[in-house]
Amino acid sequence: MEPDRMAKRPRLAEGVTAASAGSGEWAQVISAVQPAIVALKVTFVCAFEDDQASLSVGTGFVVDKQQGLILTNRHITGVGPVRGIAVFDRHEELEVEVVYRDPIHDFGFFRYDPSKLRLTGAAEIVLEPNDLKVGTEIRVVGNDAGEKLQILSGTIARTDRNVPEFNTVYNDENTYYAGAGAGTSGGSSGSPVLNKAGRAIALNAAGTDGAASAFFLPLDRVCYTLEGLREGRMVTRGTCMAAFHFKAFDELKKVGLHEQEELEVRRKHEDATGMLIVDSVLCEQKSLRAGDILLKLQGEVCINFVQLEGDLDAHVGESVELVVNRGGEKLVLQVDVADLHALIPRSFVELGMDVLHGLGYHAARRANLPLDSGIYLARAGYVFESLGADWGCLITSVNGKATPSPEAFVKAIEDIPDRQYFPVQWHDLRDFRRDRTLKSGFAKMSRAWSPLRIWRCSTGTRESPEIWDSQDMPLPSRRPRVAEPPGRAAMLTGGDRLVRALQTSLVTVRFRTEQRFCTEALDCGSAEGVGLIVDAKRGLVVTDRHSAPQSLGDVEITLAGCATVDGEVIFIHPQHNLAFIRCDPEALAALLQSKLPLRSAKFAKGKQASLRAGENVYFVGFDNQNNAFSAEVRVAAVYLPSGKDEFPPWHMPRFRERNLEIIVLADTPEDARGGVLCNKRGEVRALFAAFDWQGARVREETTEAFGIATSVFAPLLEAFQKEPNLKPQVRSLDVEVSAVDMATLARGAAGKMPSAWVQSVLRRCGQQGQVARAIRVSRVLPTGASDGKLLPSDVLLSIDGQTIACALDVEEALWPRSRQKTKAGRGSAGKRSRSPRVGACPSEAVAVQVFRDGWQIEVMVTPSLLGSEDDAELVIWAGLVLRKTPRCILERCGPSVVAKAGGVFVQHVLGGSPADSQELHPHCFLKEMGGRPIHHLSDVLQHSRDSREKARCSASTGRGEWVRLRFLDLAGKEHVRAVQPDLVFFPTLDLSRCGNGRWQCTQQP
Repeated sequence: MEPDRMAKRPRLAEGVTAASAGSGEWAQVISAVQPAIVALKVTFVCAFEDDQASLSVGTGFVVDKQQGLILTNRHITGVGPVRGIAVFDRHEELEVEVVYRDPIHDFGFFRYDPSKLRLTGAAEIVLEPNDLKVGTEIRVVGNDAGEKLQILSGTIARTDRNVPEFNTVYNDENTYYAGAGAGTSGGSSGSPVLNKAGRAIALNAAGTDGAASAFFLPLDRVCYTLEGLREGRMVTRGTCMAAFHFKAFDELKKVGLHEQEELEVRRKHEDATGMLIVDSVLCEQKSLRAGDILLKLQGEVCINFVQLEGDLDAHVGESVELVVNRGGEKLVLQVDVADLHALIPRSFVELGMDVLHGLGYHAARRANLPLDSGIYLARAGYVFESLGADWGCLITSVNGKATPSPEAFVKAIEDIPDRQYFPVQWHDLRDFRRDRTLKSGFAKMSRAWSPLRIWRCSTGTRESPEIWDSQDMPLPSRRPRVAEPPGRAAMLTGGDRLVRALQTSLVTVRFRTEQRFCTEALDCGSAEGVGLIVDAKRGLVVTDRHSAPQSLGDVEITLAGCATVDGEVIFIHPQHNLAFIRCDPEALAALLQSKLPLRSAKFAKGKQASLRAGENVYFVGFDNQNNAFSAEVRVAAVYLPSGKDEFPPWHMPRFRERNLEIIVLADTPEDARGGVLCNKRGEVRALFAAFDWQGARVREETTEAFGIATSVFAPLLEAFQKEPNLKPQVRSLDVEVSAVDMATLARGAAGKMPSAWVQSVLRRCGQQGQVARAIRVSRVLPTGASDGKLLPSDVLLSIDGQTIACALDVEEALWPRSRQKTKAGRGSAGKRSRSPRVGACPSEAVAVQVFRDGWQIEVMVTPSLLGSEDDAELVIWAGLVLRKTPRCILERCGPSVVAKAGGVFVQHVLGGSPADSQELHPHCFLKEMGGRPIHHLSDVLQHSRDSREKARCSASTGRGEWVRLRFLDLAGKEHVRAVQPDLVFFPTLDLSRCGNGRWQCTQQP
């Protein structure tokens, strides 16, 4: 044969070989259809039914190349709003939009713009539902297990399987499924099931974990829907509010089928092996009952789902005649046909990060509840998490009003002001089979996180995809109701003398925040603890950082065990496990006016202000049920955790305690949540606080209580009492210290240590009843006050002439000199002059003497002035939760990383956001946006404003232009990613703290 006359054979697609396809014949078939098969990356932008906001991968295939229609599964298109990307054969990425989701069966359609394909040739796969037969050799071609292309072989084993059932809200019904041993897995959902002619005979839908079984959806209703989309008409889908199953004749005879009825069916359909029987009905169906055998539909024998659905789809809004066998009795029924599309939620409500929508067909069927029973909580946010409800709950009423629909829910809560509690009734649908009890409780309204917003979806067509529009409801004008003061009669009167003396000063603290905005709080976003009133007139309370880890959140303070008021975090100690919170002034004033006896705690003075090992003291506090009690306890040790005993770093950087001598009890009361350690007169000597640290496993959080001597936070109390409206500052050398035994130091140090200093340390430690220890520098914060001046392993001898024998000595030596003179000049009568605010004066250099390499060296260090270690602003851009880079991050990084680190840190990535869709990870520095350096949060906001002005985003999709981002991880490696902002579902938000201490959320225009 002449070379120019040689027959041209189709080129095998990249990666497709005879071996991978199973044979050369199959390789040619797959090569022809491969350009029509796409990998889908679909982002569920918000929780809907049991789909959480997240990124999902799957497969689809082009069924109409002119109109750009892609067929895939319903569980890939989702039910709520989504953003999708289709990756074509030549690695081209195109945006896709939902044009149709089937309300019952597991299929849906995306649409793309065919004119935007540049490299991939136009191709489509023809649907051939009639070729789905037992024994057909098949190939499942798709994005299996996240791979770009996988080819799985199999043989159709059966075509009359009932729908597979899963423990999810959505389950298919009223159709057969085909089965084969194809061994599909995650990512292959939506793949075409091909025959040797290269046509799709079914749609891959599901598989069985731990087995090779795969389930395929027949294409009868798919073809019906595709025809409607091509013609541009609405696709009607009807239901009689009942789910049917196919059962064999022998099974049906056991429940009442007569021999004559079987013969009538077999005369009509010679190859018939069974009939349809009602498996379940919705509560709205009053005619049909479970167990009814379908004999005829509209006067014709009906034994298959294709005929059943065809008649129902053709009579939406009308009624059909069904002849059924019910327990051996023949009945003729007129059954209404409802619109299935109207029974699927097409709107949702956002409130305080909660997402709620109507109770759809599938959830109602699964729970066996009427469709108007309530609204479905798809995501528990700040409001409904406050009453302990989780996603999957059904809210039946709020504020005493029934909530059968999202509109009714909005009407019921629109007048409830911020921070107001309101009654709620709900069912827990996830546990509904075990417990169908109607639960009740009180939720707390929150309008600071987001406005009350209702979203509605307009149905997609061939020309126009689904569009979600939002409407913000106005804020209520009335203020929250102030609870009536309980009065003195509500006070606790039980307990011993110490409990009665301190119950007016001890409080319990409850903290909650949105989990996605945890900056310093535990991952769960909530905590409970104990605090101590230090200024009753101003409502000032000292507590630990476990109980009040950050100001962005909700703080409630229960006073005297009988009155709960809102609070705000006003100061978080930058170095220690301490926080100060303040009661709501209006609520506090009402309580004081009602004669509720709130008292400032009395603190021990002089030597009593510190504790030593072996002393007997009294614990007064609360157990985990908030019962107040007291117990005599003994101090086992007062020491600085060092070496293997130090508080370990967190897996992801956050505050950890250091430079603090903790008080350990030999007999800590069982079940003690927290409280104080006091003497027998009720004078407080230490706060018994809850400490958090990283457990042995990742994400394991450990909490244990230790004592903090009052001398640690005494300067802050004085500062607040003198100038309550000004926040204090704490002086710091920016080093972490550890304790080392003098005996060990003497043997290991080069050279001789100063004898005067050694004698002073021995004397001081002996007075405290502990082994003589020196304080040594273990870490120096890069770019901090001591960077380049102090070195790890330096032994601290003195600061400004004051001998250093413990970690507290370092802090006391850094106090303003006027306060040091006051402390030194206190007379025997206890009189003292007023001391200035901590950090009120500019920081002055101090002389630090250290023992280094056998030499006594003096260096001058200007201490840093540290304010409250708390955020005042967060910015959310494209789903990135950004904050000012905190100190704990810099402490974690080495000097080389700190030198390159930026001022903006990525704390979290919101699920379902553009950042999540690009698989960006948190805990890194944001260095650049679109080539512009980012130093502060204001730079991010300015970039957002500039981009919005220049945006050429689609009016229908709201997607902005791609932005190139440069990140620096904690190891110092740079990463470049691109993100496409979503201006509809993820606009730029500025969360900032106002002057009154409240947080507010502002959406950038």
